[in-house]
Amino acid sequence: MSSSDGARWDPQSQRWVWGPPPSADAGLPPMPPAHPQPGRGYDEPWPPMAPGPTPPPPPPPGGGGQWRTPVLVGVAAAVVGGAAVASWMLLGTDGDKKGAAPPPASASGGPSTPGPGPSSPAPTSPSPSPSPSAGTGYTLVRNESGFSVAVPTGWEPSTNETGSGSFYRKPGDRSALLQIFRITESSSMGSCTLLQVSSDQLRANPGYREVSIDPAGGSGCELVYEYDSVDSNGRRRGIERIVTTPGGGRWALLAAGPAADATTTRANLTAALDSFRPD
Repeated sequence: MSSSDGARWDPQSQRWVWGPPPSADAGLPPMPPAHPQPGRGYDEPWPPMAPGPTPPPPPPPGGGGQWRTPVLVGVAAAVVGGAAVASWMLLGTDGDKKGAAPPPASASGGPSTPGPGPSSPAPTSPSPSPSPSAGTGYTLVRNESGFSVAVPTGWEPSTNETGSGSFYRKPGDRSALLQIFRITESSSMGSCTLLQVSSDQLRANPGYREVSIDPAGGSGCELVYEYDSVDSNGRRRGIERIVTTPGGGRWALLAAGPAADATTTRANLTAALDSFRPD
């Protein structure tokens, strides 16, 4: 097939070509008539010729084979609120204080009115917790942050500290301490996860070594670590325990002191844990 401008369809190469047609024995279709179709003027153009078969796409570079669609792999990174979870010993920051979510609206957009439901049993008063007591060598103190705790006798609140919560030390002696603070992170973040983030941030301290992280006391957890400390005359050991109160709140209690006197540090934390009572 060819057009008036000399273009013709080459069935062998499956494309339009320009030039003289091959000999008659090549089997080419006859040329269209040179006169116009009935009812068509001489000045009217011929309708466009139908395109020939679409040639297949060329093979991909590099050899034979089919085209392959690239697969995109999305990588999701789980981010823990590290700024909220501080290395509470020396690099502590206040936790994020997030407000409560608003109650859901009804389907109509207005306030929903609850219908009658089954009667609920009358609330019962919880059994009072036994009064905390301090063992020998410890004194029970009341802190304005909302808790009572036993501290070594003679220790006093310390305000010149870097970190969150309340601190107690022996006056004039910075080798040991007791630190207590409320945890504000969501309960969906486990206690051991919080302590692992704390441990990771504490690695900024020279000579830091994580001794252990273990679950303790139901939903609680305990971190034991050491690092170089001038205040503790070489090495300091810290023991940090997260506890959950009967009301569902979480607190962290941390005792620290010279690594050479780890027994006393453990005893200070145990006395604090046994006596700790939030308001």
